[in-house]
Amino acid sequence: MSESQAWTIRVPHRIRWSECDLYGHVNHAAYLTLFEDLRVAHWQSLTGQPISPDRPGPVLAQIEARYLRAVGFDTPVELCLRTASFRRTSLVHEYALLADGIACCTARAVLVVTRQSDGEKIPLWPELRARLADEGAAAEG
Repeated sequence: MSESQAWTIRVPHRIRWSECDLYGHVNHAAYLTLFEDLRVAHWQSLTGQPISPDRPGPVLAQIEARYLRAVGFDTPVELCLRTASFRRTSLVHEYALLADGIACCTARAVLVVTRQSDGEKIPLWPELRARLADEGAAAEG
């Protein structure tokens, strides 16, 4: 992860019981749901519109998570997102769940922007590319 780039989104969160496994630790799948919430919020802030089947939107093509430290029920954490890079039809998100400023889980996701009706890849439009670049994302390819 590119530690020199600031986080675009930082959201405080308190771990809910429904996010925990039988040991009281955050379940591995719950991290992905928390990061998905960030992904949706970020897309909506970029486009100024809610995600809808009538508009192009990001589809998760690949995700890789690193579980670094257990986090328990009722722990205050910070959820973080930034866009590392973008290409013609895709972008790469980086995520982190921090407790006391320490990364407990990090993830990297490749998102492809598609037309929802047929799954066709859509090139990122100039305004979207400019907003991603303004956030610090690198244009690749």
